[in-house]
Amino acid sequence: MQANRVILPARFHSIAAARRLANEAQITQAGDAWQVRLADSGLSFFWPSEPDQNLYFVIEQEFSTANPHHYTTTPIRLSPESIVLDVGACEGLFAFRTLKKCLVRRVVCFEPSERMAGLLQRGAEANDLDDDIAIERSGVGNQTGRARMVTGENPDAGYLEYLPSGEPHADAVPVTTLDDYCRSHHLVLGPDDLIKADAEGADLDVLLGAREQIRNGAPQLAITTYHVDDHAERMIAWLREIRPDYSLRLKGFSFWTAKPRPVLLQASTLR
Repeated sequence: MQANRVILPARFHSIAAARRLANEAQITQAGDAWQVRLADSGLSFFWPSEPDQNLYFVIEQEFSTANPHHYTTTPIRLSPESIVLDVGACEGLFAFRTLKKCLVRRVVCFEPSERMAGLLQRGAEANDLDDDIAIERSGVGNQTGRARMVTGENPDAGYLEYLPSGEPHADAVPVTTLDDYCRSHHLVLGPDDLIKADAEGADLDVLLGAREQIRNGAPQLAITTYHVDDHAERMIAWLREIRPDYSLRLKGFSFWTAKPRPVLLQASTLR
């Protein structure tokens, strides 16, 4: 899949994506958003801007195991009792898919954007999943407090700037560590559970803020690595130090970033 997308001109992929989106999705305007209904899966989600062909790639990564951004390929192995912490849940399609297919029992969605969190809630209700999804309007990082997302030198390499307590900022959002969240919600993750994250450059911070859960319970991990040049290397070194029994897998490469990087890191202790 990736080889074809590198070799063939971009216009071929755009034309194909537009055609597939038209064939597979029914899109209607729903107030200030667009509702996307997927015929094959029976799922719906809400999108904040008028959809174009690029939306197809969002859908594809959830339903095609050939896509390197697909989170639940080997070595990830979920069960109907699994709990997922979904960091950067966005439109919620990952949560909707895993719950509708009975791959997991419950998903906690972290989404710092107030607008996207609202659309995520609408999607949960449209799919009759609001009892199985918790939506936390919060970012996730390596400390609890408030922060803002800052764009790095490259547009694809953002990071969290943590703000001093009480300091006002127009772009600030609440941020929690996964350890603090689990502690306050009496949640203990185990090897059947999953931490899934696409945190727009704060992905390493997500792991560092889940040190206790990872060290003590070894939940499965599916974390994007393409936002920052050295994230894959640093994540692997850190995980080998605190949980050397993880089986690790790197998937794909990001041909759309300034420098090619691995797309996704997966980890599991399940055999």
